[in-house]
Amino acid sequence: MADIASQKLIRCLLSSPEGSETVRYIKFELFKLWQYMMITKHGFQISDMTLCLWVNEQQFQEKESLYSRSGEIQDVSRIVVSIYNKENGFTHITNRHVPVEETERMRGVLLTHAPTDLVTSNQ
Repeated sequence: MADIASQKLIRCLLSSPEGSETVRYIKFELFKLWQYMMITKHGFQISDMTLCLWVNEQQFQEKESLYSRSGEIQDVSRIVVSIYNKENGFTHITNRHVPVEETERMRGVLLTHAPTDLVTSNQ
């Protein structure tokens, strides 16, 4: 699988009905649907929306002087979940972008959504 060099994201603040707040990075193309679902289905509030660009580490290093002049730089990880479906013969790939300090926590959350036998098989 080719590495994604860059991705347009919307950075926003997600507030739960209970009052907890988290920063989310959502793909630009999916943001309106995600926003609708979070508000109407889950009762969340979304604020502080900002368009941003995620770039992989190699591209950032190659053009660091350019990116350093473009505004605030935040360290964000891309988590790739790739699950092969034997029955249908295809692979489903999902990318999540999270602040670096939340990478391991989000990895754990994402693994809870996968079947236990798949997680323990190391595939």
